Amino acid sequence: MNRYWWVLIPVIFLAAFSGPIAAAVKTDGKLKKVILVFSAGVVFVCSIAIIASLFAK
Repeated sequence: MNRYWWVLIPVIFLAAFSGPIAAAVKTDGKLKKVILVFSAGVVFVCSIAIIASLFAK
């Protein structure tokens, strides 16, 4: 389960700072939506993997 944190922590920071990242790139909000959807997908997949690993033991 520890290896999932190597993915989850950067994704959480990416989602938290999606607004400033989109502002720095000067987009019209599409980049922020893409970052948030990507982050949500990664969190969802990691959550499923964590739950599956808990039941596999």
